[in-house]
Amino acid sequence: MTLRSGTRVAPHEQGYLRLSPDGHVRLTLERFQTIVLRHLWSGLDPEDPAALHEGAIQTHITGYTEWVSETTPILTLGWDWQLQGSSGRARYLRMGSPRTNIMLVDAFRNDLGGVKTSKTLQAVIDETDWQVAVHRQIT
Repeated sequence: MTLRSGTRVAPHEQGYLRLSPDGHVRLTLERFQTIVLRHLWSGLDPEDPAALHEGAIQTHITGYTEWVSETTPILTLGWDWQLQGSSGRARYLRMGSPRTNIMLVDAFRNDLGGVKTSKTLQAVIDETDWQVAVHRQIT
């Protein structure tokens, strides 16, 4: 998976993707990693109005980001993030599990399951440079 502008995969190289009746698009991790996901939208979570009147409290800047493929059917991948500055510089960190219509499968086309798919996608997301697109969108 590439989370940036990149070259398209030629249609004959894409292989056939289809939407399953349960709403998932099933593909192997290897196939998924060949697909370019483009930044669709990122935003800030609304602040809790009650917290604004309670005085000095620790606050967190949080938000969300959504990415999509140009394949048919479209792959969607989104996650929440938090802006942290404990290291002396601001950095965006993925928080929690991603939201997606992707179900990863093994070489025999057996589902890896929701938990393993989520953990694998979290690792893939964390290896990419998605923070630049989020920063551009929210500033």
